[in-house]
Amino acid sequence: MGTAQIVATVLAGAVTITAVVLALRAVRTIVSVIRRGQPDPARFAGKAARTRTMLRETLGHTRMLKWSAIGAAHWFVMVSFLILFLLVVEAYFEVADPSAGLPVIGHWIVYGFVTEWIGIFGLAGILYLIFVRQRAIRAPRSRFLGSTMWQAYFVEGVILGVLVCGFLIRGFKVANGTFEFPGWATPLSHAVGSVLPEAGDGPTWVALVKLLISMGWLITIGLNPTMGVAWHRFLAFFNIFFKRSPEKPAGSGLGALRPMMSAGKLLDFEEADPEKDQFGVATIDQFTWKGLLDFATCTECGRCQSQCPAWNTAKPLSPKLMVLSLRDHAFDVLAMAEKAQQPLIGDIIDPDVLWSCTTCGACVEQCPVDIEHVDHIVDMRRYQVLIESSFPAEAGVMLRNLENKGNPWGAPQNTREDWTKGLGFEVPRAGSGADFEYLFWVGCAGAFEDRAKKTTRAVA
Repeated sequence: MGTAQIVATVLAGAVTITAVVLALRAVRTIVSVIRRGQPDPARFAGKAARTRTMLRETLGHTRMLKWSAIGAAHWFVMVSFLILFLLVVEAYFEVADPSAGLPVIGHWIVYGFVTEWIGIFGLAGILYLIFVRQRAIRAPRSRFLGSTMWQAYFVEGVILGVLVCGFLIRGFKVANGTFEFPGWATPLSHAVGSVLPEAGDGPTWVALVKLLISMGWLITIGLNPTMGVAWHRFLAFFNIFFKRSPEKPAGSGLGALRPMMSAGKLLDFEEADPEKDQFGVATIDQFTWKGLLDFATCTECGRCQSQCPAWNTAKPLSPKLMVLSLRDHAFDVLAMAEKAQQPLIGDIIDPDVLWSCTTCGACVEQCPVDIEHVDHIVDMRRYQVLIESSFPAEAGVMLRNLENKGNPWGAPQNTREDWTKGLGFEVPRAGSGADFEYLFWVGCAGAFEDRAKKTTRAVA
């Protein structure tokens, strides 16, 4: 081992120890935040179905591939991160010996071939994703608006740097005549080696740079446990596994609203006590642990934001920014316990943000890591309505009409069937004793609202 190898090995060891210590500290912080949440025992049911769904959504990229080109590029970047981790491990051996490789499998042609082509497609994928981000941020209402851009640039730069270093290491080995794989299996490495000079210590120094970049990434995310754009590559597996509806296909939304829970149990309104039981969510600790995991997992990709009808009509709601506000508050609470009882609505989330949501589920359908935005919005609304009696003035009129007349318009109940007058035929009713193959549910709008009544009559 020469001087270069000794110096590089010492530096690599020091930065690795630092990175691992900081990363473990960040993991402890994230786990501590999640554990502050309320129980949610239903999340542990159906482990086999959850495992299948998690593998299908992660390895198959079923959510990401809704945007096909971006999804394909991200898939190669993800796979390159998983598989090329072996090349990062290999770099420790190359630091100590410029002609060394990964023990046992490092000389297999299959290993060289697979890592070469995953690296090539991963390089193409990250370059495409960088291009997409730069093009998207120029849009008037970019899906990246509000995202922490330096973190995204940092992660993109790290991936690009690690991949480039991998090919430079192999290129120097080719130039030095110590590379073990043939040109047909590793064409880019041989092409790089053909333009590099022979340099005995070249692989050592590039391997050190590669490790400094990799461990620099680990140190950075260790110092920033809220850095979802990086941490999601670990947390997403858990968040998808514990999603509310594991049997539903990707992109199906949530379905029915989540029932009201208190301390992990269904709330019984006949027996519930507002002084003891939880009605909705008022403070950050009243979210379930899955809710806090949702917030920590957010990648800040903005796909939810781009599909939100409220956001696209210039309403104050952005599902992404709401989640980020709740995430930052959750981690602030861990550092400052006295903030745990700070009211969410008004202090953290503007009421107009909360009531702009149409509960359409587009955000949930688009989220690649299965964050359940609608559940969290509805839970905060429930507290506002049931405990604070706080809701928009328009909703007050509607609720009074529902209470007094049974419909949002306040129309007399004996006019519910007025839309049937003048049709020229009898409209059969369910419950009249006849059998029906289909049931047309008219609803309040179809029965009372003038424009909707025209549609109802046409359908009948």
